[in-house]
Amino acid sequence: MEDFPLNQPIAPQKAAAPTILIVDDEPDILESLGDLFSAALDPIQIATAPSGDAALRVLAEKPIDLIVSDYKMPGMNGLQFLEKARALAPQVPRVLMTAFPDLEIAIAAINDARIETFFTKPLDPDKIVAVVKKALEERRAKGQRDQAMARALDAARRKAAGGSP
Repeated sequence: MEDFPLNQPIAPQKAAAPTILIVDDEPDILESLGDLFSAALDPIQIATAPSGDAALRVLAEKPIDLIVSDYKMPGMNGLQFLEKARALAPQVPRVLMTAFPDLEIAIAAINDARIETFFTKPLDPDKIVAVVKKALEERRAKGQRDQAMARALDAARRKAAGGSP
């Protein structure tokens, strides 16, 4: 095990481009949303999945900063997927889109899957980009607050251990 001096500050890490996971069983929707987000949000990484099961595998394999999922998909629907995604990565914001707006779906989306936003298709590109941008900015700000808190706690531990802050 390597020893690190207690008085060395933690070096800030360069933030990677945020990654949006888009989940939809329609390939043209995956492509068009990927293109829209890539053009409007720079830098950005896009991951796509054609089903809830495939999206859960992506979520388990790589860090995701935001999920945008369709509701109506074969097998697992978007709400079921987003509930499972919430259990795997509770800190990741979730957005649901559907061509079949229904008050019961909206209530379940908010109460069960704890989604941040609910969109109906056809999507308004400006609105979805604005919501995605805001969610990513809020996630980044929270990450920065968490890092600052970790640095403050680290300094307090060093000071309590008799080291220099």
